[in-house]
Formats: sequence, structure tokens, C-alpha cells
Amino acid sequence: MGNTRNNDTRQRILDAARELFVKRGHDGVNMRELAEKADVNKGLLHYYFKTKESIFVEVFQDQAGRLYTEVLDILEGKGSFKRKVVAMVERYFTLLTEIPSLPAFVMFEVQRDPDMIATAPFRDTILRIAALIEPELRKRKLPPERASGVQFLIDMLSLCAFTFAMLPGISKVLQFKKAQRAAFLEARKAHIIAVIQQNLIP
Repeated sequence: MGNTRNNDTRQRILDAARELFVKRGHDGVNMRELAEKADVNKGLLHYYFKTKESIFVEVFQDQAGRLYTEVLDILEGKGSFKRKVVAMVERYFTLLTEIPSLPAFVMFEVQRDPDMIATAPFRDTILRIAALIEPELRKRKLPPERASGVQFLIDMLSLCAFTFAMLPGISKVLQFKKAQRAAFLEARKAHIIAVIQQNLIP
């Protein structure tokens, strides 16, 4: 019973921290705000996490990890590479619909501290993704500048992420209602898939 209560409290702190950090970044949050958001006193917060940095690292690893581990799962599964491209873009759109501010959070924090993704587990995951993609690109006899697994990953992620970064502004410019916004996202997803698949043709 005690362990369950401890786990629930720890998870509540992490949930509160995720909401604050993803919206405001590492430097925009302090321990007092974390305690208030999680509805715990500061002493209890420090019992579970000694420093803000220790909470942040756990939140960052969980959130940023989703951008890469879900892609890795698809690449390691069965099916043609063309079908996997569709699945990867669809997975990104699902994830970014749930957490539209995630790419901005990850990019800002990587600029602040590049070691956030330069060390395990992210480095290993990114290198594994590149290693799975590159044979598929070489098999298509693409020129060297288009046969990099890392470049492919950056292209796919940036096309998806920038869509959601610009979506609030595009929605205002085009005066989207909810249904129009949803239709735009479906069309954009199809466009990104077509662009990536076209780039697989020599």
C-alpha cells in the first residue's frame, strides 16, 4: 500500500513537471511552482527529487524519447520501407496532436544543453534509426547526399514538427474552424508522406 502511494505521489510530481517544463522550459520553472502544481509541499518534493535538474532530466528523457523510440519500433517491425514511412509520419502526427509544443521544447532544450541528446539513450537510438534507414536508401541507389539515415530522420521530423509549430498561425491566417483545421492536417500529412516517398526515387 505504501509503495503504491509513493508511486502515485512521484507520478503526480512528474505529470505536473511535464506540463510546466514542456510549456515553459527548464529555466522557466522553479521548485516552488512544481510543488504547487503537484499539490505537494516542498519537503515532499525534495524527498522524491533532490534538485530541479533531476526532475527535468527524467521529464526530458521521457518526452524527447517518444520522438525517437516510436520511430525505432516501426523500423524494427515488419513491412516494406514505403509502408513504414507512412506509419512513421502517422505516428508523429498522433504524438504531436497530443503534445503540439513537444518539438519546440526539445529543440530549445537541446540548444541550451546539447548533451541532452548526445548521450545515451538518445544517441544510441538515433544511431540505430540511421543504421536501419541507410540500407533502405542505398538499395534504391540514391545519390550520397540523399542516402543518409540521419538526414532522412531530420527531414521527416522537421516536416512534421514545423507543421505543428506553425499551425496556430496558419489557422489564424486561413481562419480555420475546427473541422477545417482537422482537414488541413490530414492533407498536410498526406503531402509530407508524398514528399518523403518521392525522395526515395533515384
